[in-house]
Order: sequence, then C-alpha cells, then structure tokens
Amino acid sequence: MTKYRNYKEPYNVDLKRLSIYSTLNQDVGKNILSVGDEVDVTIKYIDDDGRGVGFYKDYKILVPKGFMDERVRVKIVKVLDNALLGVIVHRYSNDIK
Repeated sequence: MTKYRNYKEPYNVDLKRLSIYSTLNQDVGKNILSVGDEVDVTIKYIDDDGRGVGFYKDYKILVPKGFMDERVRVKIVKVLDNALLGVIVHRYSNDIK
C-alpha cells in the first residue's frame, strides 16, 4: 500500500462504498428469518414425517401438528439445513362470518 492512503486495515475496506453497483441490492438483508421470529403461513402440504409444510417468501417452514390448507402463526425455533422448524403460536379460523 502506498503511504498516502488512509486505510488502517486494507482488507476491511467497505467495498459497497467504492462499488458502482452499491444501490442494486439494498434490501438483501431485510428478509432474513431467525430463531424467535413469528410469521403467518398457510400449510400447503404434509411431508413424509407428518409435518405441515408452509412457505414464507423464499423459506420453507416445517410445522409439526399442522393441517392442510390451515392458516397459522408460527414461531421459528430451529434453523435446519434446507428449511426452518416452527411451532404453532396461533391457529386462524378458516370460517369467516
């Protein structure tokens, strides 16, 4: 490095500031689900282990004791390799009066 640059740690430079594409992926980190988050999903099908499977954005959520076409509020309790494991917090009524 030259002595005229003011980089204290040259390998930790903010590349988004220097990039011409810094405005393209502004909402990348906004859709991340983690343990403890609650989301509303509709159970689409039942897997081989008897768990309900629902989808939220790009996430596959496994819900034990979930029924087909049921709308539930799920709390994420575990992050698996290819899905998230959630428990039912609230079951929404299917009949609207």
